[in-house]
Amino acid sequence: MGAIHRVVPSDQHGVVYWFHGPSGSGKTRLAIDFAKPGWLVIDADDQREMLQSVDMGLKFTKIDRLKQNIMLADRALNASKQGIHVCVASICPYVEMRQQIKKMIPWINWVCVFGPDSKPSTSDHPFEEGGWRD
Repeated sequence: MGAIHRVVPSDQHGVVYWFHGPSGSGKTRLAIDFAKPGWLVIDADDQREMLQSVDMGLKFTKIDRLKQNIMLADRALNASKQGIHVCVASICPYVEMRQQIKKMIPWINWVCVFGPDSKPSTSDHPFEEGGWRD
């Protein structure tokens, strides 16, 4: 029970788009607008709310962010293996996080999002500092 079983040929996986950037940049809005009917949109904010509701104890530390992003990647990977196209919206602020996710999902497409409402200003805080709240 609980195993993911492939229902499509291994060379016919769904496409995965990962929208990443600072808080307030519009990642979720872009992912929703980009997705077509039948696609899966996975939002990090929704996942975090669910994890907090069951008191997983995850905070905004670098290791907790990595854990949360790996959980998102696992959900995207499993859906993609079923032939579903996926859009993920998550800050994913560190290069090593994105490299680890790329190892999990080699066919991933990264979309870096910076918007006028991004917090804090990207000129004040380089993206790699990971100071954003998502």
